[in-house]
Amino acid sequence: MVASSRVVVLMSPEEKLALEAKASMAGDISSAELVRRAVEAYDIARPGEAEELGALLDLFKQTHLETLAQLDRTDQKLDAALHRLAELDA
Repeated sequence: MVASSRVVVLMSPEEKLALEAKASMAGDISSAELVRRAVEAYDIARPGEAEELGALLDLFKQTHLETLAQLDRTDQKLDAALHRLAELDA
């Protein structure tokens, strides 16, 4: 597709510098190309995506806490087993 329409977007000098830096980091593409790619990637049809990601993050946090608790219990049992083996060795 040939780009043939112009869109003017006003932004602060800092925003423009950030846009140019992101374009450069994305493979040294133009700022306009970065904006085109961002528009193409944006999908308004997924309004619940943030909520879905939030729910997954909550689940991950809970699973992480449960995993840490299990590791603590396992560590305690290992310490007790090693202490018992040391007693038997003595």
